[in-house]
Amino acid sequence: MSLIRTELAAGILTITLDEPARRNPLSADMRAEISAVLSPLPAEVRAVVFTGADSVFSAGGDLASMPPENPEASDERMAAVADFIRLVAGLPVVTVAAVEKAAAGASVGLACACDVIVAGRSAQFLLPFTRLGIVPDGGLLALLPARVGLARARRLMIAGDPVRAEDGAAYGLVDHLVEDGAALSTAAEVAARLAARAPGSVRAIKQALSVGAPSLDEAFAAEAAGQRALFFTADFREGKAAFFDKRSPEFTGE
Repeated sequence: MSLIRTELAAGILTITLDEPARRNPLSADMRAEISAVLSPLPAEVRAVVFTGADSVFSAGGDLASMPPENPEASDERMAAVADFIRLVAGLPVVTVAAVEKAAAGASVGLACACDVIVAGRSAQFLLPFTRLGIVPDGGLLALLPARVGLARARRLMIAGDPVRAEDGAAYGLVDHLVEDGAALSTAAEVAARLAARAPGSVRAIKQALSVGAPSLDEAFAAEAAGQRALFFTADFREGKAAFFDKRSPEFTGE
């Protein structure tokens, strides 16, 4: 029985975490299924939306499977989690998380690995690590500070209190705050709008920022490499023509 559902329409791949009886935990099996869908990414995909079944994003890591049998198994488990988050963060297309009710633990890392987070007004982001006696995982030690700032991220992770979506929007954790039940439809709209941008430009921007804000010299190097490749594409010719024609461009990724 599959733990995810997928739908591909108009270039937008929607991945639904689908184990509602357990609130869609990011188990090893679920991560493996998602990874198989994303690697390699189908050529026609221009955006990926993550959501959860039964209007719950995810309960996070599978607590029932913890702790591992021994320290070596712990290393293997964390390496697999890291590979999964790297895969999502490194996708060369737009990624959007649609969060309703709750995102907990490592699933907050999944959401933060996306380019855009849409959340229902009653949603909460749960960071229970200090209440459990473990360290934040799912890339949160890097991804949360990148969104909300180092000092706030440190306070949130140490306190372990639920972060309401409204507060998350004020902090920069949530990009679009919507009415309950509207997260997925809004995420699809955002994904469709951003998927219309030039794929090469999106890919270059995400690659340049993949390890955080570059230094000025690193930025110049990324800009030079990107323009060298993109100035001579059909998409740039189309973008330039559309600009002067005062129309919307139609990019092909070529």
